[in-house]
Amino acid sequence: MSICMSMPNYMHNAYNSVKSKRISTACIMHTMTYDDRPEAAKRLEQARKQRGFKTPKDAARFFGWKYESYIQHEQGTRGIVRASATYAKAYRVSEAWLLTGEGEPSFIENVVPIVGLAGAGPDGSVLFATGDGSFGEIPAPVNSTPTTEALEIKGDSMTGIANDGWIITYDHKEPPSEEHIGEPCVCWLADERVLIKTPYHGRGDGLFDLESVNAATMRDVPVHYFALITNIVPKKAAKKFITRNPEHPITDLKL
Repeated sequence: MSICMSMPNYMHNAYNSVKSKRISTACIMHTMTYDDRPEAAKRLEQARKQRGFKTPKDAARFFGWKYESYIQHEQGTRGIVRASATYAKAYRVSEAWLLTGEGEPSFIENVVPIVGLAGAGPDGSVLFATGDGSFGEIPAPVNSTPTTEALEIKGDSMTGIANDGWIITYDHKEPPSEEHIGEPCVCWLADERVLIKTPYHGRGDGLFDLESVNAATMRDVPVHYFALITNIVPKKAAKKFITRNPEHPITDLKL
């Protein structure tokens, strides 16, 4: 009698065990997703990550793109044909590859764009290029990263850090952190000015004292982002390897 009683219990437990496993397997399969975006949208995401931007919002913020439009392009809900040239230039990839997959995903050229003129504004601020072009390009320094960009010094407002005609490079801008304190940085201020200063802690959260050699220290300034200066190249050396962009001739700018 005891044997007959134990058999149904054994079978019942075995059934529960098998049933449990089947449910678990079904759940795992249910969570699997399939990326059905257009291939161009997938390549746009690949190019963005290859350029060093972790999220679409990081890239849109860095290049000044409208985030709502850009994320639709990566999600594949809008085509990228109209913006493909802009994206290709920003991510340093071939436009043909971005649109069709033809060729290599990235140019072999190892260059850094000159995206602005430092000290060109009336207050010594940085004047950035507008549109799709830049002020030219230089060969990438040995310590460059996919997000390295260059600024050319114009005028005497930056004497003491870099003189007229010198080139400086910097990497991806980041929220303020301790590594920026006491180091020459490109500074993105809350009032939308961009300056090159050496930051120190101010008297409140998000406030910084910005120091320069030839101007009074700016006290308790709200700053959104910093980027460490990674290289400084004197004028004569810089002239030897700058490639100018005809879309933004320096001599035509009203500084």
